[in-house]
Amino acid sequence: MKTIDFSFYILTYNFVIGVLLMLASEKIGAYAGYFTGSYKQGISRATRIGIFTFGACAALISFGVYIASYVLKL
Repeated sequence: MKTIDFSFYILTYNFVIGVLLMLASEKIGAYAGYFTGSYKQGISRATRIGIFTFGACAALISFGVYIASYVLKL
């Protein structure tokens, strides 16, 4: 019977979440600007850049660890 390695599932999940955050950063930034009032433009821009950067880092780290563990597993 083959054992299941859940770490690959977790890394794949983190990669997908990171990519989805990157794609949704524009919309999240628009919503953050909508709720803030007088600092609408600055908050929207900072939120958009921050969410995109966090999503990119999460996706890149997850993908790197996934590839490294796959190569080391061979």
